[in-house]
Amino acid sequence: MNPGRLLVGTVVTALGVLFLLESADVLDAGEAIADWWPAAIVALGLFHAASGKGLTGGTVVLIGVGAALLGVTTGLFGSDAWDYVWPAALVLVGLWLIVGWGKRLGSRPADDAEIEGIAVLGSALHATRSKEFRRASLTAVLGGITLDLNEALPVSGGAAVSVTAVLGGVAVLVPRGWVVEIRGLPLMGGWDDTTDRAAAGPGAPRLEVQALVVLGGLEVKHATRWRP
Repeated sequence: MNPGRLLVGTVVTALGVLFLLESADVLDAGEAIADWWPAAIVALGLFHAASGKGLTGGTVVLIGVGAALLGVTTGLFGSDAWDYVWPAALVLVGLWLIVGWGKRLGSRPADDAEIEGIAVLGSALHATRSKEFRRASLTAVLGGITLDLNEALPVSGGAAVSVTAVLGGVAVLVPRGWVVEIRGLPLMGGWDDTTDRAAAGPGAPRLEVQALVVLGGLEVKHATRWRP
């Protein structure tokens, strides 16, 4: 399952449980959310690691940042921890700008039949030349992802792309002649399919996009092939 979709479902379920417990006078939902919200960051990292890519640099950063924030919000690091958090955050942002970590991340077009992509507070680009492209799972949270399929070809029967965009954006680039179908749920967000349907003939390559868009956007379009 798409890690972003799993995260949104988990968060919504957890909020429902917390408010039910508050209605039963078991706890204060507001206090619980204020103490434990960084657990969502840790969960996103773990879900992405479990989706098949393992512990990459990005997932380690997510888990580490979430765990550090969790130690602060729960009081594990002491009552004055916030006095050190924001200066440390400024240092990290400064280093990010100096060394160029904020540049768009991605790799040269590969031959991967399956792609797992995630972008949090940044941007990423993934491209493949696989002639048996099967699936992709893309998650954008306060960031953006571009998937370039201009040199790819779906497997017989069609390929699938699962998209979750939360306060972020996702772009999927496809060649002319593909048949694209988007299904999903827009929550204060939306998607746009600008592909040329008239260019798709009988037996055309098929791509199904399953989308969950929350205060974000998804666009499937024709565009010039990405070049590094």
